[in-house]
Amino acid sequence: MSSSRIRLLADENMPGVEACCELLATQADIEVTRRPGRQLGAADVAAADILLVRSITRVDAALLAGSPVRFVGTATIGTDHLDLPWLAEQGIAWASAPGCNARAVGEWVLNVLVQLAAEQGVTLAGRTLGVVGLGHVGRWTARLAGLLGIRVVACDPFLVREHLPADLAHVPLLTLRELLARADMVSVHTPLTRGGPHPTHHLLDADALAALRPGAWLINAARGPVVANAALSARLARGDLTAVLDVWEGEPEPDTGLLARVRHGSPHIAGHSLEGKWRGTWQIMAAAAAALDLTLPGELAEILPEEGGLTLELPAAGASTESRLAALLTPVIDLAGDDRRLRMAQQEPKRGEAFDHLRKSYPIRREFPAHHVRVGSDDALHSLLVALGFGC
Repeated sequence: MSSSRIRLLADENMPGVEACCELLATQADIEVTRRPGRQLGAADVAAADILLVRSITRVDAALLAGSPVRFVGTATIGTDHLDLPWLAEQGIAWASAPGCNARAVGEWVLNVLVQLAAEQGVTLAGRTLGVVGLGHVGRWTARLAGLLGIRVVACDPFLVREHLPADLAHVPLLTLRELLARADMVSVHTPLTRGGPHPTHHLLDADALAALRPGAWLINAARGPVVANAALSARLARGDLTAVLDVWEGEPEPDTGLLARVRHGSPHIAGHSLEGKWRGTWQIMAAAAAALDLTLPGELAEILPEEGGLTLELPAAGASTESRLAALLTPVIDLAGDDRRLRMAQQEPKRGEAFDHLRKSYPIRREFPAHHVRVGSDDALHSLLVALGFGC
């Protein structure tokens, strides 16, 4: 990467790359090329110094061997699609974007909880949520759920209590089996790993799924294979478990039998907030710049688009908290609409292409702080909405 022009190849659906390169224009001449992530091949990277991908692109020797690529960035939290040992052997630097969409996924899970509660006519306060994986995303999920009076327990074998942030110091750390036995609701937020002391591939296998309490809710917005999908389909056939899945084994062609049994499904979009996408790009562009002995100047807020913020109406008091929140959040995160569109897409002859199209064409979604709610200061939900981040 010592030539005067730096050649950068990026996934076509990764926003903000050009905007970041403009900020670097006084320091370097960067040429940007875009390609579809699932179609990236060796011929594409043969003329690239920097490669920026998302989770749908496998980065290994088959893709990069013999290429000039010296830096790989993935605008994702997980790195299971990168062959990290091979990259290390080749001296190819890499970076991911931990936490980039953590708030977005936490908000998505919160929406799932209030929508299910409204559908089933239950109160969330006092129920127990088990968070499997208490990293960036799990912590946002725990924080937001706690604001609703939900009791949170967690499982994360890599954590000790002393490492928990102060606002989560009260969260019990349990074994997975202890969590499954105690939780009314379980939300999965682990990376996908197949080795090491605590692999997560099929972490929730048939035995673990059998340990879920009758009537429990299972939410997976991490990686599809963390939950054994065939075993989950069999467990759902018993009719005493509610599942909401955003991620699937076999993406972009999930098991249609499993899809038929889940309460809500979506095409891997839980983290697809505008802020999360741009934050992921910013993080890996900053890392790429550092690898080039450059500095990405300014702040993300300077290039973040100003679009998509809504003025929301909170339904009048009288209904349950869960029903009011479910109605408020529907324009922000359309859980039922995403489910309907996914089921329709999976009836198409080319199911994989239809799945990817849903992700590519996903409507602009902003995180809670970008929205304003019309609500009286004397409304019982006013302080909750402020705590959740909404402008009121």
